[in-house]
Amino acid sequence: MEQSDYGKFFITETPRHPDHPQSRDRDSDIPWCDTFYVSGGVNGQVPGAYYLETCMMLRTGSTPDLQVPHTHDFGEYLLFLGTDPDDHFDLHGEVELWVGDEKRTITRTTAVFVPAGVPHCPLVVHRVDRPFMFITTGDGTDYTREEDK
Repeated sequence: MEQSDYGKFFITETPRHPDHPQSRDRDSDIPWCDTFYVSGGVNGQVPGAYYLETCMMLRTGSTPDLQVPHTHDFGEYLLFLGTDPDDHFDLHGEVELWVGDEKRTITRTTAVFVPAGVPHCPLVVHRVDRPFMFITTGDGTDYTREEDK
């Protein structure tokens, strides 16, 4: 194989999420199926890589850690992306998301930017008519909650 200075930046597989490893499996108690979970630079293999998690929402529900508000010391994007090629802005689902003390209902493709230190969650998926994507990323290299420090 040819040597490459940049090959390590093409991430094709990541470890399972440490808090819910079963979320990589299509059928589990988690409402989504994880694809990528990048934290800590993929176990130090990609130094400087920002936190990233990509999921396909398959069913309704939430997880205990998403039922309570939390904060980060980095800004975070929460992306909800419809997958209907005929109307990619229709989420074909409904998500409840709290940012600060405001409850929002998301039914369209939406990007939510949560500044560092702003509480967010609960996040609850109330309806999934068609699988949709949920992606979260931030300008920190490790996914950490201020409340867990």
